[in-house]
Amino acid sequence: MKLKTIILNLSFMTLMCFNTSVFGQDSNYNLITKELTEEQRNLLQQEKEVMKTNREAFKASLTKEQLAILSDKTISKNEIRKRLLSTFTSTQKDLVRNQQVRLRKTRDNFRKTLSGEQRKMLKNRIDKIREAKDRGELRDGTRQNNLNEGKKKRVRAN
Repeated sequence: MKLKTIILNLSFMTLMCFNTSVFGQDSNYNLITKELTEEQRNLLQQEKEVMKTNREAFKASLTKEQLAILSDKTISKNEIRKRLLSTFTSTQKDLVRNQQVRLRKTRDNFRKTLSGEQRKMLKNRIDKIREAKDRGELRDGTRQNNLNEGKKKRVRAN
């Protein structure tokens, strides 16, 4: 009898662990994409592929010195960014600039394809994420939400 309950408990725990890892991978992004049209999904997928190739091209253009700056764990991310930006060639600057411009255009094109319902759904989900109490942890403890300290409140008309 005791062996039977142990096996039952063990199988139940294994099943629960397996299910949590499967369902844990289902992100908000996947939930949102289910509510998009096929055209919108294709647009996002195409842009994702283009961004991947651009990122790989940029990584291939990095020199040994730049890679050393990136791998230095003793300095902060802001300091890494400053040092890295100072070492960029004009080609690398163009790659970064073009990627930023393309990302802005993609966002604008995607926003133009959204219906009123989709806008509301996305806005609600984004606001829910922003208002969450626990948004991760920083070195000095948990993150504190900005409560309109010097920032304008987001106003959107729908």
